[in-house]
Amino acid sequence: MRYNPETCTIEMSVIALCSLAVRHGDIGYGYRGVGDELPADADIYTKIQAETGGFYSPEVPLCNTMLFGGMYYTVSGMAGGVIRDKSGVIIDEIKCVRGYDFYKPPTRLFMAQLKSLAYFLARRDELEKIRARMTYYNTDSGKLKYFNYEFTANELEDFYRELLSEVSFFAELCARRTLDVLPSAKKAVFPYRGMRSGQEMMIRESFGAIKRGQRLFVEAPTGTGKTISSLFPSVRALGEGYADKIFYLTAKASTRREAYAGASKLFSSGVGIRAVVLSSKDSLCKCPSREMGTRSMCDGEHCPLARGYYDKLNGALRELLYSSNGYPVKLIESVAKKHGVCPYELSLDLSEYCDIIICDYNYAFDPSVYLRRYFGDGGKREKYVFLIDEAHNLADRARDAYSASLRLSDISIYEQSEPYIYTLDLQNAFLQLRALCKDSITKDTEGNERGFFMSLSPLINFQNELDAFRKKSEQWLKKNTESEFYNAFFEIYSRVRKYICVSEYFDKGFLCYVQIEGADIEVKTFCLDPSGVMDKLFERSVSSILFSATLTPTEYFCDVLGCRNKAVSVSLPSAFPKENLCVTVADYLSVRHGDRAMNISAFVSVIAATVSARHGNYIVYFPSYDCLEKTHRAFARKYPQVCTVLQKRNMSHSEREEFLSAFKEDEGKLRIGFCVLGGAFSEGVDLPGSRLIGAVIFGVGLPMLSNERNIIKEYFDEDEGKGYEYAYTYPGMNNVLQAAGRVIRNENDRGIVVLVDDRYTSPTYTRLFPAHWKNIKIAGNASSLAEISRRFWENGD
Repeated sequence: MRYNPETCTIEMSVIALCSLAVRHGDIGYGYRGVGDELPADADIYTKIQAETGGFYSPEVPLCNTMLFGGMYYTVSGMAGGVIRDKSGVIIDEIKCVRGYDFYKPPTRLFMAQLKSLAYFLARRDELEKIRARMTYYNTDSGKLKYFNYEFTANELEDFYRELLSEVSFFAELCARRTLDVLPSAKKAVFPYRGMRSGQEMMIRESFGAIKRGQRLFVEAPTGTGKTISSLFPSVRALGEGYADKIFYLTAKASTRREAYAGASKLFSSGVGIRAVVLSSKDSLCKCPSREMGTRSMCDGEHCPLARGYYDKLNGALRELLYSSNGYPVKLIESVAKKHGVCPYELSLDLSEYCDIIICDYNYAFDPSVYLRRYFGDGGKREKYVFLIDEAHNLADRARDAYSASLRLSDISIYEQSEPYIYTLDLQNAFLQLRALCKDSITKDTEGNERGFFMSLSPLINFQNELDAFRKKSEQWLKKNTESEFYNAFFEIYSRVRKYICVSEYFDKGFLCYVQIEGADIEVKTFCLDPSGVMDKLFERSVSSILFSATLTPTEYFCDVLGCRNKAVSVSLPSAFPKENLCVTVADYLSVRHGDRAMNISAFVSVIAATVSARHGNYIVYFPSYDCLEKTHRAFARKYPQVCTVLQKRNMSHSEREEFLSAFKEDEGKLRIGFCVLGGAFSEGVDLPGSRLIGAVIFGVGLPMLSNERNIIKEYFDEDEGKGYEYAYTYPGMNNVLQAAGRVIRNENDRGIVVLVDDRYTSPTYTRLFPAHWKNIKIAGNASSLAEISRRFWENGD
């Protein structure tokens, strides 16, 4: 649907009109979306024409313009065919169906399309009556089936007016968007009194990149105001016609909240845009079966919120779209509850009427859950802009999304269960993989076997077995929804389906490996280098703006995200005075794994020296939980009077919130948090003012040594000669920069960052330091560190 301001007309297709007007039935059944139809091909027309005779005209375009409710509607479509013989005119609508659908009468959607096209032809040819035929083509058997009807032009007109009545509300929204919303977006003003240093540059560069259709990488230090500096130019670009919809993509719920706050600033300032926050299906699902501890069933038979969803949808949408311009999760849940519909599906349908969609990376990039209504083969084809927040997370997220593994133990199910027999061939396929590892098998002291095999090509025979299992499983699952083994078998099916899905993207940046661990066998398709996949995914947008406080070096991120030679990059200056931050390197200690145990007492001295000059809130970051726990025990023994709070393994959300709430705005009280570098509290944490005045970072943030990291290293050694940097150094340094960024959050903050490791003075790391660290100081011992801290807090040196 679009509004043409030159002719003051709503323009849409017959399919779009009917899909919107006759939404009906349950989620999973009933309503049939456009994407469920298969296109008729030339062979079908030949077969139909042979049965009908020589007076069959295939693919006849039809169009109608009508004034309704003070607005003109021009609706066009393509009739499957028109038959003209001595008895008159017959309009034919062809639908490709499969399975049991071939024996069912036409759906309300199909009939609405047929009657609309019949009305167009009757009005065009001034017919008082018209015959109509629905032709089913069975894609499984090739058979044809006909449903014949006869209508008067007047009854067709009445029906067609009912359709327009159903969509009139949405048509008014469309017209208002063209006439009011987009002009207000074009004239949007920055919603704050002034701009921080760097914001003007980011706004200018972002707008230019969208206008030119580029991919832009922006490294902007903490406090720049990256969220509004990306949203504001994107909204202006929306008004200028360079974009149709903005996707603000994030890695965490906290950044989604910030993005929504930024969008709220814009529509509160008079810009008529709409913004919605999408949350995960798991977090929104209210299916009763889920509350009973079983898997949610998204169909009308098992979930009352799916039952009759499409009958109630338009009412829920009208209430939301009338109520406000912004749709946070709580509002969607409230309206969904009132109308008795699924809040997750409602949020997705609501997004189609919004200009800004705020959601997780997964909705644009994950092969299993991306939004098919926008990015699928049958999805919309509009001009999308991607705004990618905390973009330093995207490479690892992409690797995870396009990697999948299966274990033999994953497919085990009780032998006495009915679906057990379906897994036998798959179990045999796993056992055949053992032969691939025969040259590497060893035994440990307890007699357990270990083996490994790696392939740069997909394991075709194994994948064929997976596909056969998937097809058989789908049939069983459809017929046995009430089985006590349903949930367990569905979990196996889901793992297999994910593996098959990921394998479809296999290219030179992937490999497969098989690993034997005792009686268990693991097979994994591993995405080493996501650049090939990401390059294609970025083509879903006309422009992508990727921004973070830590994109160092930018070349690395451009490379692994598939933007080499396709992107421009800018690095913005810090928004805050450099003298507000004291960065000191304690290069007299090694924090390498083998040296940590003997340096624990020295680590305690570093912490004491850092906090000696000023009481307040500090966080100390460690390379591992083991190092954290040993250092904390030693510190607590030596300084039992100091208040400390510890990050624990596997903390719940409430435990993380409790940890952060300990950092109070109470100047003069000494409090030290002990955290793991790269963990939950080293990025995405906002503790402004006196809530955090310093950070001590032990080590250079290297990811843990692992087979997969080493495989990445070998891959990039062959490709770029930078294997260690790509696998370890650069991801590690981004952990460090993120942790250091917790200290200065606004223009009035002052704080100290201490980097503890002798490697920080090597060129490998000094060249990765951001520009606002140029006044860095070196401490050769604990006394020197204490003096540096004292001078900073007393004199600002």
